[in-house]
Amino acid sequence: MNKMILGCAACLLAAAPVLAAPSAKDPASDLFKERVEVDGEKISIKQAIDLALQDSYQIIDAAKTREIYQAKLQEARASFYPTVSLSGTYGRALKKARMPLGDTLLEVGKNNTFSAAAGLDYILWSGGQVRNNAKLAGVQAEESLYQYKHTQSLVTQQVVKFCYDIIYASALIRVQEEYLDIAKQHLAETRARYREGLSSNLDVLNQKVQVENIEPQVMQAKKNFELGNLYLRQILNRDPEDGIYLTWTEKDLRVPPTPPLDELYALAMKYRPELVMSKLAVEAAHYSIQLAKSGHMPVLALTADYSYNAYTDHGFPQHRNQYYWASNAGLSLNIPLFEGFKNSSRVTQQELAYEQAVAAYKNRLKNVRIQVKDAYLNLEEAKSRIEATRGVVQQARENLNAQMLRYRNGLSSRLELNDATANVNDSDLQYVQAVYDAVIALSDLRYAVGVEVSLYEKKDN
Repeated sequence: MNKMILGCAACLLAAAPVLAAPSAKDPASDLFKERVEVDGEKISIKQAIDLALQDSYQIIDAAKTREIYQAKLQEARASFYPTVSLSGTYGRALKKARMPLGDTLLEVGKNNTFSAAAGLDYILWSGGQVRNNAKLAGVQAEESLYQYKHTQSLVTQQVVKFCYDIIYASALIRVQEEYLDIAKQHLAETRARYREGLSSNLDVLNQKVQVENIEPQVMQAKKNFELGNLYLRQILNRDPEDGIYLTWTEKDLRVPPTPPLDELYALAMKYRPELVMSKLAVEAAHYSIQLAKSGHMPVLALTADYSYNAYTDHGFPQHRNQYYWASNAGLSLNIPLFEGFKNSSRVTQQELAYEQAVAAYKNRLKNVRIQVKDAYLNLEEAKSRIEATRGVVQQARENLNAQMLRYRNGLSSRLELNDATANVNDSDLQYVQAVYDAVIALSDLRYAVGVEVSLYEKKDN
């Protein structure tokens, strides 16, 4: 799959104008309108994601981990350079050594001893140990980068889920409030008919019970809306009493056309952080094998030093006969002959770890493909339900108006009217659920292919 096709698929996932937008007279278009009575600081979905990616503890922790592995990479690369050191000592003889000379003991040595040295050590050849250690550290640093991206994806998905939970709860409030309003209208209509002798007291009581049964549903929906905003504040690291609320538009609920599965699989192969990390784990296991094998190889190193030495009885050395300079240079060779099969065991361990990493990558690849297809199927099914239930919303209202007219003319019963009212509520709930399922499935699909963070970074730019 070439880059142009991959870019096209990403654009399709990022675009928005696919499902036919409802007309202005379509009642379904009003269900997801923002609640204007909410007062406070308004933030969009993108702004919420930006705040979370700045303030979330998971992001901060992943960023620090990435910095640690970058520092480890610099540490590994330091072995390519020679080691230069300076050292110095001073010694004071508190009691000099003595040696026998005839019948007496003669003191030997000086009171003060000075020494200073500059040394250089450089590994000329180590059987690939230095090189493979640096390559392993480089792979681990790259893994930490994709771990950071994975954390970003997780946080973004959480924020998107919270945001759409809020939008969903807001729509449910509107649905249940409309249901309650219609039920109250029917109660008023029934009471009027009762006063005219056209309905019984039992009809009034039954309708009153229906109103009372709907009121808790409205309160429950309002509570869920507030809880959604509370959880959003939590992930944004804000105080529970902060007056911050989500704002959204109709664009946030549009669902783009879904690219073919082959293109989605290709996107996941390229962008899904866990899949890239798993592939890097295989590469790291390969370098670990090479690093273990280098333990069988000799190590050749260059050593050199330049030193100053001085001895005095009193104070610092003043004359050339009190100090001297010395220098040395040479090669050292360390050949491992037998270590109780320790290195062989290390190689075997790393080879087994490599096989584990390959199996883990294949399993991860399979699971990612399953996640992509699962989200793809959920999205396609939810899109079909949106189209199917949108028309039902309109038809249910038309049926309710007809039943209301028949009821007022005495051509239908209260039960038939209540059934028509319940149908309106059910169709609204089915439509709202379908839209919510679609946007959640779209978020899951974007997460599954690893492009959600980048899409929200580009949004509104």
